[in-house]
Amino acid sequence: MLWTPETLAAAAGGRLLQAGERPIAAAFIDSRAPRRDALFVPIVAARDGHAFIPAAAQAGASACLLGAGRPIPPGCEGLTIVEVEDTLAGLSALARAARSRITGPVVAITGSNGKTTTRAFVEATLATGFDPVLCTRGNFNNHLGVPLTLVGEPHEPAAAVLELGMSAPGENDHLAEIVAPDVHVITSIALEHLEFMGTLEAIAAAEAEPIARLGHGSALIVPSDEPCLLPHLPKPAQGVRVLRVGPAGLPGGEAPDVAIVEVEVGVRTRAVLRLRSGETLELRLATFGAHNARNAASAVAVAVHLGLDLGPLVAGLEAVDPVGDRGRLREHGPHLLIADCYNANPGSMVAALDSLAMLRGRRPGRLIAVLGDMLELGPTQVELHRAVGAHAAALGLDAVLGFGPCAAAIVEGARAGGIAATHLLEHQDGPDAVERAAAWVREQLGDAPGAALFKGSRGIRLERVVARLENQLPSP
Repeated sequence: MLWTPETLAAAAGGRLLQAGERPIAAAFIDSRAPRRDALFVPIVAARDGHAFIPAAAQAGASACLLGAGRPIPPGCEGLTIVEVEDTLAGLSALARAARSRITGPVVAITGSNGKTTTRAFVEATLATGFDPVLCTRGNFNNHLGVPLTLVGEPHEPAAAVLELGMSAPGENDHLAEIVAPDVHVITSIALEHLEFMGTLEAIAAAEAEPIARLGHGSALIVPSDEPCLLPHLPKPAQGVRVLRVGPAGLPGGEAPDVAIVEVEVGVRTRAVLRLRSGETLELRLATFGAHNARNAASAVAVAVHLGLDLGPLVAGLEAVDPVGDRGRLREHGPHLLIADCYNANPGSMVAALDSLAMLRGRRPGRLIAVLGDMLELGPTQVELHRAVGAHAAALGLDAVLGFGPCAAAIVEGARAGGIAATHLLEHQDGPDAVERAAAWVREQLGDAPGAALFKGSRGIRLERVVARLENQLPSP
């Protein structure tokens, strides 16, 4: 939102030391990535951000927060300066003030997998009834990114969808206190951050933390087939509407409010959804994978709760492109390259492999997977990686390449399950690792129309292999 020196000081809970004349239109924390006419917030962490206030001012900042008792640095003439007790707390206070000015729905998204794609689907959904929509960009989903998003553009949003990320208990609750959601979407519960979380039950509890922040008349959207969430569902007295999404026809439990009736995986993912009202929607999604039918169903549930017109919803969801390398599909000659290498845990690995296997009836060539390490899995990482390889074998995939030291267990599981064509590049950062991986993919695919999946944690950087192949294979 737009701030004056006086409203900035009041919202941050600080004292106005110096009033500048330039507009204050957003906020940033990194002087190396400055924003003109914006507030610089110096964060005290491994390095003290106060040392970079002059650089931020020189780069175009129009205001800054200043920790209590610190002198105004030189070179800040004309800058609005607000003294606060703690700069991070001041940023959070500004975010709460910005949130209070959003009169339309605010949707918060948590979950182990699919948050970013679901966020894009929900943004498209909200855009059919609200303008403008404030939305998380990039990976701004933590204790810094969420406040920066709220304080930024658009300045007078009619609605918002915000992704909340966590790696430890309490983090989602802290973010939800700032965001104050009207709708909370939980995408999935899967093994993630086990180094810090320990168990699946602890993960479910953390992803469910925002439920306690929901008020009367708000909504919670959850997977219909996730038993770990049952202990955390709101009590009737809380007045929260619970909408469930998931496969149709599962035995036991309540029928989904948005049921996934049919899914076909191809260049576009075809999903047939049936609402509790009996209405049917058929979607052809640009995001690859059967699991994205569930993500789209969550966005439809948001529309159902808000009473949005479902007419323009289909076109809006079908227009959503993959965000980064999250199910990005490219045709190169006869082959499909499926870049799903932004992140990985056992649940997302299985979902991606299942979707790859669903191409079997549509592509006569080989189906292969380049699988990298799944990080932050703690002491059970070997067993979890081995299980992924075994699953690839059970699906009947033609070949698996392990990329990274932990991927040795993936290869071991695949070989034990009967996939003969396996290979390991343990030193993924070696000078020729990317070229060797690309050469292996080309050899395995051959000439018949096939598909290659690339899946691994962000730190493995499998996108390097995808980029090399896109330069080597025939153009789309």
